[in-house]
Amino acid sequence: MVGAKTDYSGKAERIITYLFPPTLIIINYLVFDFFTSLNGDKKGYLAGMVFYWLMWCIIPVFLLISKPNRKLLLKIKRLNWWQVLLLIIPIVLAILYGPFKNRLIEASPLIIILSLLFAFVNAFCEEFLWRGLYFDHHPGNFFYAVIVPSIWFGIWHYVPLSVHPSSFGNFYFMLSAIGLGLCWATITYYTRSVFWSIISHTLVDLAGFGALYFFR
Repeated sequence: MVGAKTDYSGKAERIITYLFPPTLIIINYLVFDFFTSLNGDKKGYLAGMVFYWLMWCIIPVFLLISKPNRKLLLKIKRLNWWQVLLLIIPIVLAILYGPFKNRLIEASPLIIILSLLFAFVNAFCEEFLWRGLYFDHHPGNFFYAVIVPSIWFGIWHYVPLSVHPSSFGNFYFMLSAIGLGLCWATITYYTRSVFWSIISHTLVDLAGFGALYFFR
């Protein structure tokens, strides 16, 4: 029985590591393409993101991470100085090199609130998926808990970028997403929690004032 359970666990880890990410990317690309062809880019983009959050972030997290571990992953852990830096650096880079300065003058209070809501939902879902899920299944393996999901996290961004391209190039955006993923995954790996990565991710997304895309 123990051997069978271990073999099942090993198969689940291999599926999550190698099969789940490319399947997610391919299916979501088709879904985004379908929704945008049906409803236009803006409505299609939002519908694609909702599908991604529900079907590929929330449901797998509830199915593949046990309830006790889901609670543990949200615990607030004390940070040391280098972990604080890893949280702050993505925010500073997003403000300095992202569209923050150009979009700030267009951001009304309503746009800021809607952007914050979008940013938080996206960060919460993605941190549980790309950081929490992989840490939960590889808690003692830095390569599979940090490096592998960060690369897939960057590649995943090709899907929304296919509808709403980055102003400084999709390739560089995907590279920057890998870098951000490495920061957040490292924090999750050493704190055993996604709490702080959710906060940092939310602020990075907020700096782009994403609601402007829908309400310009």
